[in-house]
Amino acid sequence: MAQQRFMDDFRRFFLRGLGALVPTLLTFAIIVWAFRLINDNVGFYITRGLFRLCTVLSDEPAPGLIDYERDPVRYGTPLNEYDSSGRRLTIEYKAIENYKVLRDKSDEVLDEEILEDARLARRDAVWQIAFTKYHLHLLGFAAGIVLVYFTGFFLASFIGRASWRAAEGLLQRIPLIRAVYSNVKQVTDFLLSERTVEFTGVVAVQYPRKGVWSLGLSTGGPMKNVQEQVSGELVTVFIPSSPTPITGYVIQVPRDEVIELNMTIDEGLRFTISGGVIKPESEVMDRLLGKQRGS
Repeated sequence: MAQQRFMDDFRRFFLRGLGALVPTLLTFAIIVWAFRLINDNVGFYITRGLFRLCTVLSDEPAPGLIDYERDPVRYGTPLNEYDSSGRRLTIEYKAIENYKVLRDKSDEVLDEEILEDARLARRDAVWQIAFTKYHLHLLGFAAGIVLVYFTGFFLASFIGRASWRAAEGLLQRIPLIRAVYSNVKQVTDFLLSERTVEFTGVVAVQYPRKGVWSLGLSTGGPMKNVQEQVSGELVTVFIPSSPTPITGYVIQVPRDEVIELNMTIDEGLRFTISGGVIKPESEVMDRLLGKQRGS
């Protein structure tokens, strides 16, 4: 008996914990996914371009920005090697030290090409440390955000829309790309479209047969071709499925067969998601008041 009670309590509290944590974890997971999507596919290449630009303009950052005794070990790429003091060496540290050693060999005749390669390796190592130390890779991500914004700004113009339609028309003529692009575009258009579905209210209709009442969301008038074929006024109703209201059925029924319910859209969705367990507060209060009057 005690074991069964413990299992019931564990299951109840575990599900309650999942209900509290899953929305938060999913929110952060989506944010991280969006960051990586932009950073890996746009920001990374912008950062690499900025890195190459810096190496072309200068062999190293401004004086004082890098501590050449500590930063190469602290911000470099670790190796399985250690110095006499026990510090773990890095690729950047060895590149800097290698150039220093070759440059100081003034009494030896060195191949200019070897010395130049060492100088370039030191230059790249120094700038890599600077980018890591000051998180300059975030500049690529920020530039990616700005680029996406201005892409949307450009596509909002007449020239941008015309150019994008021409580009989409070209993609639609390529067999393999056409099959993938069309499906991906449908998903992104649904998730990212600026147009929103406007529900005018929560209603009850007899669906899927007479005598069975289903909760629905009124979306407005019917299709013109359907309305022309019937005498009475029709309304379009979306019947959400439970417990996933993003799917369901769209029906068009006579207005006089629709009962408008005194609840908000959120209350209607909660009622559907919970399978009818979570009822609107107004109905709960009416029921409690009725019991009090009866007693």
